[in-house]
Amino acid sequence: MYTLRVRTSLISTATKDAALPTSEPDASRAVTSPKALVLAAGLGVVGAIAASLFLAVISLGQTALWEKLPESLGYDQPPWWLIVLGPLVGAACVVAAWKLPGKTGLGPLDGFHFDVRPAVVGSVLLAAVGTIICGLSLGPEAPLIACGTAIAAFLVRKQPAQAQQFAMVLGGVAAIGAIFGNPFVTGFVLLEFAAMGALPAMILIPAFVALAAGYLVQVGVGPFTGLGTHSLAVDGLASYTQVRVIDLVGALGIALASAAVAVLARGVGIQVLGLARRYAVVALVATAVITSALALLVRSSSDASIDAVMFSGQEGIAEILTLTSVSTVLLVVIAKLVAYGFALGSGFRGGPIFPAVFLGVATATVLTLVFPALSLTAMVVVGIAASTAAALKLPFTSALLALLIVAGAGMDIAPFAIIGAVLGLMVRLALDRTGLLDVPNREPAH
Repeated sequence: MYTLRVRTSLISTATKDAALPTSEPDASRAVTSPKALVLAAGLGVVGAIAASLFLAVISLGQTALWEKLPESLGYDQPPWWLIVLGPLVGAACVVAAWKLPGKTGLGPLDGFHFDVRPAVVGSVLLAAVGTIICGLSLGPEAPLIACGTAIAAFLVRKQPAQAQQFAMVLGGVAAIGAIFGNPFVTGFVLLEFAAMGALPAMILIPAFVALAAGYLVQVGVGPFTGLGTHSLAVDGLASYTQVRVIDLVGALGIALASAAVAVLARGVGIQVLGLARRYAVVALVATAVITSALALLVRSSSDASIDAVMFSGQEGIAEILTLTSVSTVLLVVIAKLVAYGFALGSGFRGGPIFPAVFLGVATATVLTLVFPALSLTAMVVVGIAASTAAALKLPFTSALLALLIVAGAGMDIAPFAIIGAVLGLMVRLALDRTGLLDVPNREPAH
């Protein structure tokens, strides 16, 4: 009997009584039948549309709050009072979401969850919109999954529990695929979970079909131009055409440093979670104030903008690569680590991936400024792979993500992605054995 219940550091489905057909061969035939694959394609389309709408809302909200509003008031950048008020408004959104069914669900330290149903998705999305638009240091991945799972559950609400669970996973998979701009990143995530035994292998083909259908919604077919893709590639890095011994040696140190930064951020999140479970509103307000203060500190004392501390980090990667002061980049690393760690555990809602990516880039940048003989391109690849693997415990996905982000550098960077991913995973597993990074198994107090 196969139960489609996935629970790891990144993904969980919590429908306790749902099961697929009674034997593995029967289940495999059921989920790869023409009817199931057509359903998968349809859910992929729906999930991708829901994700694109959510991302459009986030983009419009951030533009209105952080660009249009300051411009209308005569500022060429967000004023200090907006930087203070923005995260506080985000905290108010989370408090309001606590009043709704579901109470915002589980947080980013618990991983991604493919069990968000229509009845509770309102609280999850309200908290996520407030978090992401208002500048807290989390990404959109988790709420994207919530969009996909909730709409899939609604569409098959009259079907048996196992069909609902199957549909929710497919809808969530297609939705998160929208943020990566490439279906193979999400495909690698699924393969890793299947390899670990956390996901039944029989669902891989339907999920692959859902990813393909969702990607067609983004890129378009024929006269339909698509809803648009989100490129992960970062410009400004030189091509890397020859592997050097000094870079291989440097990669070891940068991988360890990037992994250490990522796990330290998670450790901060674990400690803040303890505070949040006793004093929920205090933790939210403290995180909002600390994030604002760090953003203002970085902006006032360096050439960096608030993007280096606030938001998910996607927009700040290109900027951090242009900085040439060791002290400035080091300040950014510390500020982002603290802001990200507090956001992870305080009750805000979002995903953990892109802030970890940013920390990897920033750590690699500061160390290449200290050791200029190292290739910035190769070290950035190492840093991204190491920090992401340490945060997610998905080494193959982390290596692929690093390669896509530095896509224009050439394939000679591939060994550096592997070095970073493997060492990042080793650091995380070593600390996991101590229990220091485990999330306490207790419900929030609010």
